[in-house]
Amino acid sequence: MKTTFLLLLSVLLLSCEPFNLERINFSTCSNPSASVGATITKLQANFFVDKSTGDINTVSWTFGDGRGLPQTGAQVSYTYDRPGSYTVTMSLTNRCNQTFTATRTITVAN
Repeated sequence: MKTTFLLLLSVLLLSCEPFNLERINFSTCSNPSASVGATITKLQANFFVDKSTGDINTVSWTFGDGRGLPQTGAQVSYTYDRPGSYTVTMSLTNRCNQTFTATRTITVAN
C-alpha cells in the first residue's frame, strides 16, 4: 500500500507544471481626451486630434452629413457634397477600451 501511494504521488508530482511566481504587469490606462481640430478649404475639410491627453489607441470619425463612411486615424480628410453646417464627431479609445467623444460644428462653402 505504501509503495502504491508513493508511486501515485511521484506520478502526480512529475506531471504537474511548475508554479510560476513571476509578477504580471497589467495595463494601466488614463482616460483619453482631446478636441477636434479642423482646417477647411471650400468643401474640403481636414480633421485632426488637437490638444490630446491620456492614452489614445484608436481614433474614429463621422462627418455629420449621413453620407460618408466613418474613418479612422489621427488625421483624416473629407469632402462634403454641398455647402452647409455639419457636426463632426471624433471618438477616442484607449487600450483599456475607455472611450471619449468630442464634437465640433463646422461650416463649409463653395
